[in-house]
Amino acid sequence: MPDQPDPPEKWRVYKEDKTPDPEPPLSVHPPTSNPPQVPYGQSSSYNPVVITSSGTSAAPKIVLLVVALLVLGGVVAGAIAIFAAVGGVGGLGGGIDAKDPEDFEEFTEEFEKKFGRTDVQSVNLYTDYIIVYLPYSEDRDDDRQIGYTWRGGDEFEEWHRSTSTEPTFDLTEIDTSAIDGMCDSVLSRADGATPDDCYIFLRKPPDGSEGWYRASASDSFNRSVWTEYDLNGVEVGRSE
Repeated sequence: MPDQPDPPEKWRVYKEDKTPDPEPPLSVHPPTSNPPQVPYGQSSSYNPVVITSSGTSAAPKIVLLVVALLVLGGVVAGAIAIFAAVGGVGGLGGGIDAKDPEDFEEFTEEFEKKFGRTDVQSVNLYTDYIIVYLPYSEDRDDDRQIGYTWRGGDEFEEWHRSTSTEPTFDLTEIDTSAIDGMCDSVLSRADGATPDDCYIFLRKPPDGSEGWYRASASDSFNRSVWTEYDLNGVEVGRSE
């Protein structure tokens, strides 16, 4: 044909090179990954196991395994530490026996150190805490009242605010040993009541009355009985 080059005298035949190409070197570094979350204060137990292998493909297959049991162990240990820190369920309550004379004496000492005064209007002794009411200020014309809860130590938690003209008395003049045994009378008359069901209330009585203390408890039918005592712990009255 015109304008066409002459064919070559000899054709070259292409021979396929079947020699496989060398595989690239395997990476020994695991992929970047964030460590598992562990409880605060616990060391991480993140120990990945890396397995590398090569197959027919050029890229290696990398499998990252996290040892779940170790991580779970850290979580459990953290939970136990937190539970121990708050003292378990019992740690939520007070650490005193409010009707124990020695704990009552400690309350008086801590109150004076905290507030720099000892004049109060009433003191209520419950199971493992004490509630005290006192004038908000030392101004005699100020009828504001404030109450605090004490569960031991030097901490007083504000409990209540109100007004009251109830007279005050000096805590340091109270013989704390007088409260010993005050619950016996009401517990013997309130069927089903336990020592935790007995409460003692201390306040200055009105003129003509000697009842500084009143111990009270309720039976299984919620019927209340009470006994009153003077400053020395001598019974001066009781309910029918």
